[in-house]
Amino acid sequence: MKNRNLHIAIIALFLVALSLPFLTAQAAGGQIEGKVTDPKGAAVVGAKVIATEAATNQTYNATTDGQGRYKIEGLPAGSYSVVVSASGFSDVRNDSVKVADAAVTTVDLKLEIAPVEAAVNVSAKDSVYQQVRQIAKADGDFGGPFATVKNLTLKRDAGVFTLTSGEIYFAPPVEGRITGAVFIGEGELDLTPPTQIEKHTLSIFINNEALSEPFTHLVLRFTDNTLDEIKASPSAKMGNGGSQAAKARELYRGNQQLLRKELRENVDLRTLTDIYAPPRPGFFDAFVDGRKHSKLIFVLDPLGIPEVSPEEVALLSYGETDGGTWTAFHLATEYGNGTASSSEDHRLFDIVHHEIDGTIKGTQIAATDRVTLRPLVAGRVLSFNLYRTLRVSRVQDAEGHDLSFIQENKDEDAKLGVITPAPLDLQKDYTLTFTYAGGEALRDSGGGNFILIPRSEWYPNNGGTQFGDRAIFDITFRYPKGNMFVGTGAPVEPDKADGNTMITKWSSGKTELAVAGFNYGRFKKKELMDKDTGYNIEFYANTEVPNEIKQIQLAIEQIEAQGGRTTTTLGSVSTTGMADQAIADAENASRIYNAYFGKLPYTRIAMTQQPAGFFGQAWPTLVFMPYIAFIDTTQRAQLLGTRGGTDNFWKYVAPHEIAHQWWGHIVGWDSYHDQWMSEGFAEFSASLYVQFVRHDIKKFNDFWDNQRDMITQSRPATHDIKPYTIGPVTQGYRLSNAKTRAAYQFLVYPKGAYILHMIRMMLYSGKDGDRRFIEMMKDFVQTNFNHDVSTEDFKRVVEKHMSPDMDLDGNQRLDWFFNEWVYGTEMPSYKLEYDLADGGSTLTGRVTQSGVSDHFKMLIPIYVDFGKGFVRIGTANITGNSSVELKNIKLVQPAKRAALCVMNDVLALSIQNGK
Repeated sequence: MKNRNLHIAIIALFLVALSLPFLTAQAAGGQIEGKVTDPKGAAVVGAKVIATEAATNQTYNATTDGQGRYKIEGLPAGSYSVVVSASGFSDVRNDSVKVADAAVTTVDLKLEIAPVEAAVNVSAKDSVYQQVRQIAKADGDFGGPFATVKNLTLKRDAGVFTLTSGEIYFAPPVEGRITGAVFIGEGELDLTPPTQIEKHTLSIFINNEALSEPFTHLVLRFTDNTLDEIKASPSAKMGNGGSQAAKARELYRGNQQLLRKELRENVDLRTLTDIYAPPRPGFFDAFVDGRKHSKLIFVLDPLGIPEVSPEEVALLSYGETDGGTWTAFHLATEYGNGTASSSEDHRLFDIVHHEIDGTIKGTQIAATDRVTLRPLVAGRVLSFNLYRTLRVSRVQDAEGHDLSFIQENKDEDAKLGVITPAPLDLQKDYTLTFTYAGGEALRDSGGGNFILIPRSEWYPNNGGTQFGDRAIFDITFRYPKGNMFVGTGAPVEPDKADGNTMITKWSSGKTELAVAGFNYGRFKKKELMDKDTGYNIEFYANTEVPNEIKQIQLAIEQIEAQGGRTTTTLGSVSTTGMADQAIADAENASRIYNAYFGKLPYTRIAMTQQPAGFFGQAWPTLVFMPYIAFIDTTQRAQLLGTRGGTDNFWKYVAPHEIAHQWWGHIVGWDSYHDQWMSEGFAEFSASLYVQFVRHDIKKFNDFWDNQRDMITQSRPATHDIKPYTIGPVTQGYRLSNAKTRAAYQFLVYPKGAYILHMIRMMLYSGKDGDRRFIEMMKDFVQTNFNHDVSTEDFKRVVEKHMSPDMDLDGNQRLDWFFNEWVYGTEMPSYKLEYDLADGGSTLTGRVTQSGVSDHFKMLIPIYVDFGKGFVRIGTANITGNSSVELKNIKLVQPAKRAALCVMNDVLALSIQNGK
């Protein structure tokens, strides 16, 4: 009995310390739970717990109960940071939480009492910003102008706020402008999204395609004409010194705490941006305390909403059970004049060059970044994304003059803003030099393993982009001798020693990069110059494994020393032994992708180990590989179990990440609506690797069977919802929310891949093979070389190269295909009933399509097997729920059998073949 318990203990240890890959087909979802206590050990009730997945930046929320306990379920396996905040306490975080499928990770956290009044961490103060920041602090605030309203309507695009009865209290003016108000009374928000896709998305949250939400109060933040509109309305009567001013002030203060401590969104900085700009349409934020849904935010911002940019209107919830973007869309005027597009550019400026000079000491990074930028919109405030723990000490202009900047406390709304003395000239380039330093951005995982947490925000990145702003990067770093620094781009010269310090220099040359980064650690290097591609393939693995593996090894030794049984012979674990295999994988994958997509502008590809076990990532020339992928298969199976250790994820994570050199970097994406091409095309590229390197048609079909299962099967990780029903791939990261959990991974990757696979299969011919498909893909890359693209850009290239058979509408357009598969959610089923007569020389039968709308159409490939494998003999063109008859088709020789979609040519819920 003792041995049995010890055996269970070690298995549980494995599950807590390690997590299954998020691409596992039957992932059940993991769980984080724990207890939050105060310094004396007493339970903290009502504390906000936010878990953020490192790989996707997706957040999951919970609140502690009466015993201080919390639980967050249905989490995709991977690495998380957990932050706990509660009134009166300082925030506490744990950035190294591992979650495994079907396992519980316990994270108990103790809060410390916050100082009576924490100092505002604005390194260089701006008086106007301070005025905005201090609204509602004075007892007399909101005691001035107010309006009594009856049936007042405020229409903000598709959002209609009806203030049935009540009072609006206005914030004190800043620079003569009122930028906030609080409504107390009875009202209702009505909203009907303008597109069918957005109506469907809204219905996932509220089971209705339109919202009607009664409320008792609103907190409004705005720089538009809200005040003037209310004053001019016959439904409002202005007054002074209303009786509920104190309540309005407290509601506004509560909203400030929400924004600063929980949501960490600096609306004060956004307000300052408009105050310091020439007159332009302003933004409007409404925080809705609804009777049915009490945590809603309506946002209208002509400059775009960062989370869903370039869209300008959104309705969001920060609730635990309904959190997510409920709907997001463009302005009605843009739909009306036909300019609504994911290609809209709402950046305030364009960064053209980064010159970074940094130093690494332990886990501390200290750096300067000389940023050259070109303003695109007139104004004085420039917003940047810089990781919260990297603290700016100085910002200077090209002449060395100090500039005012804003960066709040690292545990609050710490977005970085720079204020120039005068509006920027749109005809000039400007140079800003940032000096910053801090810890926590670089984490020591033990054994010489380090991981850079903020992959795209370790330097001041453009705050107006979702991913990065393409620029030239020149990087110099100093780091301790004994480690290695591997950067993006190419080394300018060999690293030089200066005592116990190494100096390394990297540059992207003349090639702009969307992002730049580095890997760092005590690496062992191996390399191979591939003469066929011209790429130098480099391999970097740490000489020691991270502490989490050492802890498992130690636990095994302790249990076995006590007479326990762990059923493992784990022994010594090393990642350096996989060098030859990793280099071969990279060499093979890059050769295939060169042939299919064209040559990269880079001279090298570095395969580097990162101490994150279950996700990979690719930056230009630099691939971050999960270290567990570099562990021997036998040892990996002992750590994760046979199923987890031999999962296809480990086989294909390298080809997938290498493909991102083409998909995501050389060809980027305009908005989150277009990111499906980056992940989907990379996943498709892995199928080419399977086909040409594995040389096994069964493995190729197994690959696509696995993709189909992820798309069509419900599972706990998607809240038991079939992913394809949630929305189209163009909804991007929004597919994952509190209602659907990890749906993004289970739809965007596999369905995006399947879309390109179906196009390939339609273009394939027995005579020319993939020639037409290859020409299309190379044209797509060359036409958009080192640029971001939209889904419609891709559609135009496919239409340019489409075969005559694909022209189902007779207009040389593929609206039918993109509407069904890219912008749609339908999923057909197919059935072949056939007979082979005349000794197998005559085929008759029927092909049936079902489970779709009347207008759904598709080309269904028909194959026959003459005894040496299947050969495609034609296609059936079917529209709606109908059948196509196969009448006495004469074959060139006797066939043994017939089948549909032998190469998984079409994504379908089911395909049946039978006589």
